[in-house]
Amino acid sequence: MEGTQPGRPAYIVNTVDENEVTVDWFFGPGHHGKTAVQGALIVVGWFFDILPIVITVHAITYRYHETRGWWSYEEGFLMWDITLLILAVLVIVFIVGFLLLHYRNRAIARQRLAMAGYHEEHLAQRLEVAQALYARKFGPADLRLHQNKIRIEPYSDLETYELRDQYRAYGVE
Repeated sequence: MEGTQPGRPAYIVNTVDENEVTVDWFFGPGHHGKTAVQGALIVVGWFFDILPIVITVHAITYRYHETRGWWSYEEGFLMWDITLLILAVLVIVFIVGFLLLHYRNRAIARQRLAMAGYHEEHLAQRLEVAQALYARKFGPADLRLHQNKIRIEPYSDLETYELRDQYRAYGVE
């Protein structure tokens, strides 16, 4: 199917080169000073991220031990217990809520499926309209189907609502 290459559709107003959006200042070439400063900030950030975790795990581990570890704070343990209780309640609420939403969604889907009937004539008309559109746009079916290599010209694919518009035009929505 030879022809001229279609132009850019009117709705595409900007094009962006991949290099413009994939700039990596940390791992890219050059910028050694910026990389060193960002690396130091990463190390400091990880230290202050890991430190509270280590302290909390150590304190919880030695909570009921005789030596009480190197950090013990009763109000902190109470706050820990309350936090875990609140998190457990939230998890239960979310699980129950999402299960209810899931069952409601399934019930609505079953109702829709029961209401929607299978109309063989309607489906045949839609298939005819779609096949005619594909043949008009991409050529005969024997040249399109079961091919090892397919070349798609830029901007020659189906537009978003083109098939639906064809269904409307032929009255087979």
